[in-house]
Amino acid sequence: GRKRHILTDTEGLLLEVTVTTADVHDSKAAPALLETFMDQPGRLLKLVWVDSAYQGPALAKAFARHGVRIEVVRRSDGRRGFVVLARRWVVERTLSWLSRSRRLNRDHERRPDHHAQMVWWAAVIRLSRRLAADAPRWPEKRPGRLLRARA
Repeated sequence: GRKRHILTDTEGLLLEVTVTTADVHDSKAAPALLETFMDQPGRLLKLVWVDSAYQGPALAKAFARHGVRIEVVRRSDGRRGFVVLARRWVVERTLSWLSRSRRLNRDHERRPDHHAQMVWWAAVIRLSRRLAADAPRWPEKRPGRLLRARA
């Protein structure tokens, strides 16, 4: 199986993705994800919200090297069942958006780098559809043009 490790902004837009085999723990894959993102010029992170699986000395060292502050989002004690956790739902929502892509609903790719490119492709499709939702459509959003055509 595969495991997708993603870094998103506060809107849920994909910033970086790393695909590993399913047996790699989250705390082992996160430093590589952070390094890949921060290696590009002009990249800046101030604060990262993570869940409790993303802890450990290697990850703390990677965050400290880049001057990034970490906030671990934990479940409140004594709560049972499903509880919406602050900021954690952003990544879960992004993973849900990505899983709507037919190519990502099963493990079709043999290589992890190909799978990562399919994740990027799904993210670009999602972003372009989001941008197209703001674009004017004919005839609903351009009634003046419709009136001229009738006259």
